[in-house]
Amino acid sequence: MTFRLKTILGIALIELILLAVLIVSGISWLRDSNEQQIITNGERLSETFAIAVRDAIISTDLANLRAFTQEAIRDGDIAYIRIMDDQGQILAESNTLNEGAVPPNYEQAPSDADDRIYDIRHTVVIDDYLVGNIEIGLDVSAFSQLIQDAQKYAVFIAALEMVLVALFSLAFGSLLTKQLLTLQEGALKIQKNGPGETVPVKGKDEVAQVANAFNDMSVALSHTYEELSREKNRFKQLAVQNKMLAEIVEQSHEAYLITDLGGYVSLSNEALNQMLGYKGNETCDKDFQVLLFGDQTSEIEVYQLRDAMDKGERLSVRTECLSRTGEVIHTEITIFPIFNTAGIKDRYVFIVRDASERHEFEKMLKQAATAAQNATEAKSQFLANMSHEIRTPMNGIIGMSEMLKESSLTKEQAGFAGIINSSAKDLLQLINDILDFSKLEAKKLKLDSERFSLTDTVEEAASLAAVAAARKDLLVVIDIPPELNTEVESDELRLRQVLNNLLSNAVKFTEHGYIRVLMRGQYLQDSHSTTYTISIEDTGIGIEDDKIEDVTKAFKQVDSSTTRRYEGTGLGLSITKNLLDLFGSKLEVESEFGTGSKFSFSLTLPTFEEMESTEGALNGKHIAVINADPLHRPLIDRYVAFWQAKLTYLTTLDVLCESKTNFDAAIVLASEENDLSPEPYCPWVGVIPNLADIHSGSKGSEQRLIVRPLRMNQLLQELQLSLMIEPSSARSAVKESQQESENLASIPIAVVDDIDYNREVTKIFLTGIADNVTYLKSGAEALSHYKKNLFQILITDISMPNIDGYELTTQLRQFEKEHDVPPLYIIGLSAHAGKEDFERAISAGMDNYLTKPLKRADLIDALNQAAAFRAEAEKT
Repeated sequence: MTFRLKTILGIALIELILLAVLIVSGISWLRDSNEQQIITNGERLSETFAIAVRDAIISTDLANLRAFTQEAIRDGDIAYIRIMDDQGQILAESNTLNEGAVPPNYEQAPSDADDRIYDIRHTVVIDDYLVGNIEIGLDVSAFSQLIQDAQKYAVFIAALEMVLVALFSLAFGSLLTKQLLTLQEGALKIQKNGPGETVPVKGKDEVAQVANAFNDMSVALSHTYEELSREKNRFKQLAVQNKMLAEIVEQSHEAYLITDLGGYVSLSNEALNQMLGYKGNETCDKDFQVLLFGDQTSEIEVYQLRDAMDKGERLSVRTECLSRTGEVIHTEITIFPIFNTAGIKDRYVFIVRDASERHEFEKMLKQAATAAQNATEAKSQFLANMSHEIRTPMNGIIGMSEMLKESSLTKEQAGFAGIINSSAKDLLQLINDILDFSKLEAKKLKLDSERFSLTDTVEEAASLAAVAAARKDLLVVIDIPPELNTEVESDELRLRQVLNNLLSNAVKFTEHGYIRVLMRGQYLQDSHSTTYTISIEDTGIGIEDDKIEDVTKAFKQVDSSTTRRYEGTGLGLSITKNLLDLFGSKLEVESEFGTGSKFSFSLTLPTFEEMESTEGALNGKHIAVINADPLHRPLIDRYVAFWQAKLTYLTTLDVLCESKTNFDAAIVLASEENDLSPEPYCPWVGVIPNLADIHSGSKGSEQRLIVRPLRMNQLLQELQLSLMIEPSSARSAVKESQQESENLASIPIAVVDDIDYNREVTKIFLTGIADNVTYLKSGAEALSHYKKNLFQILITDISMPNIDGYELTTQLRQFEKEHDVPPLYIIGLSAHAGKEDFERAISAGMDNYLTKPLKRADLIDALNQAAAFRAEAEKT
């Protein structure tokens, strides 16, 4: 035998031995290490299971044992699990084995299992006392397949190695021997340290390829080992994480339960058990409806939870649950689904929070809100009653003081009467402010809607303020563009109240200078409406920057000290602000301390076609204006240009007389009586601060006087009358016709009031107006009198004992129906001044309603309306 052959055979033999050692050692190490890991895990698993089912075996809780065995085989690593008692009887069993499976052999190792099932038997003991056995079959098919694949791969590598050695050992004997020694060393390292060890490779020949194959095999075995290790570590981490999460949930104060897709409870924590009064696993396998709601399955919240489960949605509901003993628990339940790794709904989680304290708190809040509402209503009722009680004597004070002023008095006595009347009106305004504030605060004040002239409303409010302004020598100027259409629809009464509050405020806080009312408008074609901006400027004390926010607060004034100069409740601007809120507007305040203030607001109101334009009303006329101040000049310029007249400004009437110009008419703005002398040679109109200040004397036939503030339409009418031109507007004629008194002497009238001085006031008011008047003290007396002596007009107080005004009206209307009597015109009188009071009176059958304190003009106007109604009824 040649050396080469010996070398080849020797190298082949050595290679075969080395490969055999490498394969056997590697596979042996792989098998032993994994087999030991399986045995260890199996022992731990069986011990864990034994502990888990120990109590269930003792209590023979078959349902829990069956659930446990079914849950155990779910992940697929356990082929079967069998739980037996100490007598060997099977209590629960679950498996995934096919029919004809090999009987278990609890003595063989995992690698020896021909059926690839590693059988484990573990005793369940308590204090060395046998209570049962648990038998587990672990599926080790993956392990067996891994060993088989490793063996096949190793044999394949070995065969390839032998072929390569046989081919190349002859030429590279010495190298082969050297490489074999290296491979031997590598094999020993693998045997000692495990797969992954490699040997150095030199060149690219067959020997090097064998070395590479050896390295590849080692690396492949290493990767397989690492993959197995990672899987083992992942399962360990998941086990630790699940245990930690389970512990957290179990110890949480939040009550929770987990159900399957059918809604049956599989797990609940201690917090839920304590809330509902259960122990241990008593909640398991119960339907969540029965567990949480008992027999109250008709509750809407149950259906909401069921619907959320069907849709796989998250839902939170407030509802009442029942404890085990039937106690009602106010709860908040949150439900959400849990999805498995495949994204499929697997179960549901219910978080149940005890909301009893929150329910009690909300109940207390509702009780507090109800108490506050009752207090508000009581306050409103108190204010209404106080208003009635105060207005009733105020009716006598104001009525009698007005009549006293019209009687023959000395100058000093007339002053006293004026003070009484003014003080009474101030008190009445105070009462009105408090009532309005109360209604606004209670959100009970609503706006009405009627058509009116916004220009007339602004001018009338300014004229009213000018009376008080004249006492302080303040100039009031009204600045409204002549071309602006102001025929609108809104609540004139409340808008007038806003203007009166702002103007009275301006007069109160202005000692010298002027007060100017400006109105501008922008027509909106699309909505047939106009946005009006109204501003009240004054030269008063002004407001400091840090106090502007306070001026619209209730009971607040800029000067809140007890020695303040300006009296008042501080409600005016607060009421104004709230009224503008109802109009959808906002009060804008601009002020400079010590210089003056400007209060503005804007309203968008429906606009109607103007009744008649005054454009060109004085076409071609030449008008002289005497003593015009700088504030009125721009205003007069605009209006005279709109009337298409020529204008000339002069300083005094003397200059007019000396002028050789023939003027058609003159306008004299007088600050005192001497400004009206000498009388102009042409028709003229005097504008004076106060008509009462002009002494009677010889006046020219064409003299006409109007009072400031200068109302341009009024000025135009006076100019037209002085020039013998028919007035452009019919408003004045309409108003005069409305103010004409009807002949009431022949109409029988009855007055019913249980308070003596109220009847006396009414009697004085009607003196000289109506003579056929009967005064009665009660509703019963009025009813009896009417049945015997029919009267046509009844003025009745609302608040009377026994039979009040409403009841009297009802009985009178019933009497009219039963006896076919012509309808009586009934006028109600009351100190209640609210809109709802007026509506109630009309609903009760009254024809008109007046509030106390009663004004003589209002009473006469109401009687004229009654006379017109009776006259129309007689015609029909």
